[in-house]
Amino acid sequence: MTDNNYKKIIRAVFTDDTVRVYQAFNSKIADDAILNQKFTLESGWSDNRTTWIKPSFCWILYRSGYGFKHNQERILAIDIKREAFEYILENHIDAHETGKSAIPSSKKKIVVQWDPERNISISKLDGCGDIRSIQIGVKKAKIKEYNEQWIQAITDVTPIAHQIKKELDKGDLEKAKSLLPDELVYTPKNVRF
Repeated sequence: MTDNNYKKIIRAVFTDDTVRVYQAFNSKIADDAILNQKFTLESGWSDNRTTWIKPSFCWILYRSGYGFKHNQERILAIDIKREAFEYILENHIDAHETGKSAIPSSKKKIVVQWDPERNISISKLDGCGDIRSIQIGVKKAKIKEYNEQWIQAITDVTPIAHQIKKELDKGDLEKAKSLLPDELVYTPKNVRF
């Protein structure tokens, strides 16, 4: 599939200073991250691999099964510096280009892939064409900076995810939708997708 076959969007909760991304972890890593407002190796979190962050709440609901999948039972909202988010968008490579040797090594520290956007029922969006949501892989070379400089706040949003699932199971779609964060389309300063 070429880039012309789908629409790339970034939906996120953001302010002038921060952009919210999500990650799902086991309880030990999540509790430690909330307490310390960063990730620690003592919790079992690894700084030796790519860590994936997602600004779409519905996408993390899909990825974690509303916070019920093994080792993804806690969903964290992570507010990172907006300037760091802009850096990511300006200095990434697309996932399908990771093996190309002509790409400067400075751009190989962050990888982006575009996956089908999800709705509250964690299905692909219907009736909107093929809309893709950004997934960001922060590679080992940038993990320390992500963890120690970019993160501004870490909040547990697992109870919201569980309540959304509960309302959906009861058949109350409107109540479930009312629990979603107010995400807007994010327009990067210097990058067009």
